[in-house]
Amino acid sequence: MAYSVIVWLVEPGEQPYEAEERELSADRQEAPGARSGSNVAPALPRMTYGVYDSQSEADSALQQIGDLLRENRPLKIDSKAHRVFLVPAHRVHYVVCEEVERPMDG
Repeated sequence: MAYSVIVWLVEPGEQPYEAEERELSADRQEAPGARSGSNVAPALPRMTYGVYDSQSEADSALQQIGDLLRENRPLKIDSKAHRVFLVPAHRVHYVVCEEVERPMDG
């Protein structure tokens, strides 16, 4: 069994020009050869921090996250899309660790 650590972010609420950005994003996503990524709104309020093979590895990640947040330091989250996000401590709402089943575990 694997363990997933998810970081839930604080909901920012409605942003200025969000409606216009959604209209523009829809056009960009349908354009041939277009890339969609972190700049296409709206973003999900959660991010996967990591997937770990054992409970002890997941606990270690939770400890590391707790230490960073206590020091008011940003979380560095590597995405599968080869992007790195620095999430400020004040934007983290809570962190969840749960058991997940991967295709290779089945």
